[in-house]
Amino acid sequence: MNKLLFLLFSLTLALGLQAQTFKLQGKAVNSRQEGIPYVTIQVQEFQTGGLVTRQDGSYELSLARGTYRLQITAVGYISQEISITIDSNMHKDIVLEDAEQSLGEVIVRAKAKDRADEVMRQVVRKKDSIQAAAGPYSCNVYIKALEESDSRSQAKKDTGSWEGMSMAEIMLKLDVESESRIKEERLGVRQNGTTSRLFYLSATDGNFNFFNNLVKVPSISQTPFLSPISNSGLIAYHFKTTKVKRNGKHRIYTISVKPLEVTNATVEGEVTVSDSAWTVMHARFRFPSYHLQEFDFFEVEQDFDFVNDQAWMMTRQQFTYRSKDRKNKYAGHTTASYSQFELNKTFDKRHFKNELSATASKAYQQDSIFWEAVRTPPLTASEARFVRYSDSLAAVARTERYLDSLDRKINKLTWMKMGFFGQSLNDHRKERTWHFTPLISLYRPFAYGGGRLGAGVYYGRTFPSRKMTTVNVDLSYGLRNNDVNGTVDLYRRYNTFKLASYTLEAGRDFAFISEGDALINMVKRNNIYLNNYLGAGHAFELVNGLFIFSEAQMAFRRSVAEYKTGKLVDSLFNEVLTENQPVAFNPYNALYSKIKVEYTPMQRYRRDANEKIILGSKWPTLFVQWEKGIPNIAGSEVNFDYLEFGLKQVLNVGLLGVSRYTVRSGSFLNKTDLRLIDYKVQRRGDPLLFMDPHKAFQALDSSFSLFNRFVDAHFFHQFNGLFVNKIPLLKKLKLREVAGTGFLYAPERDLRYVELFAGLERAFESPFNPMDKFKVGIYVVTATSNQFKDPVQFKIGFTTWDKRKNRWR
Repeated sequence: MNKLLFLLFSLTLALGLQAQTFKLQGKAVNSRQEGIPYVTIQVQEFQTGGLVTRQDGSYELSLARGTYRLQITAVGYISQEISITIDSNMHKDIVLEDAEQSLGEVIVRAKAKDRADEVMRQVVRKKDSIQAAAGPYSCNVYIKALEESDSRSQAKKDTGSWEGMSMAEIMLKLDVESESRIKEERLGVRQNGTTSRLFYLSATDGNFNFFNNLVKVPSISQTPFLSPISNSGLIAYHFKTTKVKRNGKHRIYTISVKPLEVTNATVEGEVTVSDSAWTVMHARFRFPSYHLQEFDFFEVEQDFDFVNDQAWMMTRQQFTYRSKDRKNKYAGHTTASYSQFELNKTFDKRHFKNELSATASKAYQQDSIFWEAVRTPPLTASEARFVRYSDSLAAVARTERYLDSLDRKINKLTWMKMGFFGQSLNDHRKERTWHFTPLISLYRPFAYGGGRLGAGVYYGRTFPSRKMTTVNVDLSYGLRNNDVNGTVDLYRRYNTFKLASYTLEAGRDFAFISEGDALINMVKRNNIYLNNYLGAGHAFELVNGLFIFSEAQMAFRRSVAEYKTGKLVDSLFNEVLTENQPVAFNPYNALYSKIKVEYTPMQRYRRDANEKIILGSKWPTLFVQWEKGIPNIAGSEVNFDYLEFGLKQVLNVGLLGVSRYTVRSGSFLNKTDLRLIDYKVQRRGDPLLFMDPHKAFQALDSSFSLFNRFVDAHFFHQFNGLFVNKIPLLKKLKLREVAGTGFLYAPERDLRYVELFAGLERAFESPFNPMDKFKVGIYVVTATSNQFKDPVQFKIGFTTWDKRKNRWR
């Protein structure tokens, strides 16, 4: 009997081990390590149809222990058969080689066969050798950008009125070694009218190279687009010949390009191909408005020529785009002409650095002789008249008479200014502006201790060098407690290229004990104290990518327990605002300092005449921060040290979307005299509201203080319509899916907490200004920990668009 039981047990154990499965995962890539979508991976031992790699080329299989033969096939690549032995989880990348044989031979022939697919296969097969023929190169680029608003009616055009028109011209020298190693020198810059909406005033604004598998242009969209001129494009697009033209012994095909099915990130347009070298001579593609960040319509058109009898190069590129604001619609087009190529050039090893673009001061001062020499093509008669008109207008605009008239208009007192918008006083001679708060803001009903009367004034001065000085002053009087509060802040930017500035501040005002706590806690009286302070701060970039921020403050902290408060809030929200009494403590002085260092390796940037514009990096930003409570100076009683460090990064993961993560850890190294106001507080989640997923946990049940070494991490991913855009009805709703997770380890509570969330978001134009946008999202959140389990929650969130950084806040 025992032997039988042992036999059954052994058999069961063997079957269990045999049934155990392991993960085989990896990516299918080409020789340039680019992911290849739609690759078929067939397990020969199975009779199923296999699987197809995702859009980024990744795949995943679950296999039992054993040896398997994998058959890998993809259009445009040589098929492979590999053997693997699985006895644990395994990562295996598959490198596919381009097929050398004529791909046209595998096309099934039929009557009146459209050769569009065959032509495009030949173009894809030849594209690498065609691009390689140029090698590293230099060229001159002349850019002309023009924009008109719909306010410039036909009648105004006929009468020669130039209202609502803008124009920019740029002449630059471009050096290219590879797509990641470019450098431009802007030799001439000319701007007429308002040029902020014009696109492509620098080669760093985007690389519209459709010979890549993915076209990545962050300046117009966070989502990369699948190129039709790629092996993946052969599957994702439908090609149709619309015109065939003979050129001697050769044919020139015009082929329309449309997405083959409902997909997420594809373009639409046409290409013109010559079968003499299977090269693209002309291309025109429209980008889907769903993915455009600033534009309602965007199209790019490109021309290619055989240059220096060596290589096919793009010689002309034109962008057509449309946008709108609160009052007008705008139509713009930018033409970039490429000439004077130097191909297969040898650059110095130190030529390509992190500075991608440089503009000298003299570039803005080039005369008409310079522009007449570099314009290719020359201006049209209408454009030339506009330039003459703008130049004459600019000359008038520099006169004292005109500038005095502008000052009078700005400084004119009106009831609307004084009552609702605030009154400004401008003095162009002294390059300074004053602004006074409007009458409507004199009474401030929502303040601690009841309503207050207050007023503020702003002073600003900006110099031609882009250096600037600002001063903000605010005073208020409490009606119930007869107290006076006020603040004075001075900001000075003294080095625009080093991004260097300093601040000086002084004031007496209410402050939060737990800054950044959940909203429901921020409105409680037990989170308020009175702060009298003097402070200074400094920020600058020591070397490229290395920023140092420092500040010091002397604070005289007082409790607000003696302040009189109203009873209306208590009667209305007594059940919600629990523990709603101010914290009583003895007054004390506190001197503290803070130093923060941030470093981003390989940070790329653009240098204009008077400032530095950061373009980002592929590397994460590392940061470390030290806060010190300094005792025994000016009566300071605090004595503590707090150290925090971490990293953060934004990652573009191709067609899968955009990820952003933050990881940090901190602790108090010294707590000799640590006061309540200096505690580090982990905020709780807000009821119903979905808060910033990079800083807040959505489902944490309560706020609590952190003293010992904690670790928190946040991850947020925007799929940008990867899934919902494949469903026709949902695609019309313009929804975007997001997901993320958070992790917290807090030793004070022996807490290990993990949350997951997912949601759908939709972007809307601001009713006040269509150039401004905001997102509304609905999210589902769940969490678990070793202390509690949170039920599923539904939340709503709001996000605004950061136009300066070209991303969602």
